[in-house]
Amino acid sequence: MTHLVVDIGGTYMRLALSDDGKTFTRDPQKIKTESFANIVEALMHFVQGEKRQPDSMTKISIAQSVRNDWQIGPDITNQYFRNSKFFLVNDFEANALGLIQPQTGEILYLGGGKKLPDLLFSRAVIGSGTGIGLAYINIHGNVQVTYGGHMLPALVTEDQRDIFKELQAMKMVKTVAIYEDALSGNGILNMYKILSGRGHLDCEYRDTNHLLSEGRNNPIVQQALKFYHEILGLFAHQVLAFGFSYGGLYLTGGVTDRIIGNNLFDTETFFTNLYQQNIPVVLNDVKSTPVFWVKDEFISLRGLLHGVSK
Repeated sequence: MTHLVVDIGGTYMRLALSDDGKTFTRDPQKIKTESFANIVEALMHFVQGEKRQPDSMTKISIAQSVRNDWQIGPDITNQYFRNSKFFLVNDFEANALGLIQPQTGEILYLGGGKKLPDLLFSRAVIGSGTGIGLAYINIHGNVQVTYGGHMLPALVTEDQRDIFKELQAMKMVKTVAIYEDALSGNGILNMYKILSGRGHLDCEYRDTNHLLSEGRNNPIVQQALKFYHEILGLFAHQVLAFGFSYGGLYLTGGVTDRIIGNNLFDTETFFTNLYQQNIPVVLNDVKSTPVFWVKDEFISLRGLLHGVSK
């Protein structure tokens, strides 16, 4: 039996094989989605690179982002992978599935009253990357995917409201301003552009990766990241209270990884905004919630491997 697991995000796709249904046969691969025209081309490239035959795949599990518009389904893949059972889930569902029973080495404690996940409560997963994802894991270990990143933001300062007005004005499709407008990779870059424009300064960084890797000492980058952490804290406060998910908050995604990996995570700003001065029962529950960074960038593949129907 060979299980092919694939996570297709807005920018990158991750792929791995498992021959025993428990562990990866080799280290997963991460490649840019734009390198391929469609799902079959991507899968064939990977499988052939692993020196496997398409017919040797007995199961294919794919997690697909809403930001990827490839046509994916058994009617397409089974033309080439004729012996495979096929499963398709939302990409963020796969992330949450990988965190149902998190291992110590997969997560890093960032703060909160409890030090370990509390499985007696629901838990929440927030992923910041090309977009922003939100999912809940309930006490029975079931995953609920949401459109939480598309909620209208609850802002508390005039500066926050002003930055969102300008973010909304930058949108090509004039939908309402949402959390994702600030809490995604493009959100950080756009806030940097807005703040640079206010100061009549040229933008020094060509993309979000460049900004996060090289912009540590740039005061405009620092200001943009402060907005990011303020808004992330506000979003997380709502996420925990709305979902009664005081068992744990997991932060994941490519942008989160780069911010923490570059030692740019603003712990003070994030937790100050997470701990809004609400009524005691709410504030105490939010303060008790442990917050973790998901260190394993392939957690979605582990979710596909262990959490999708056999």
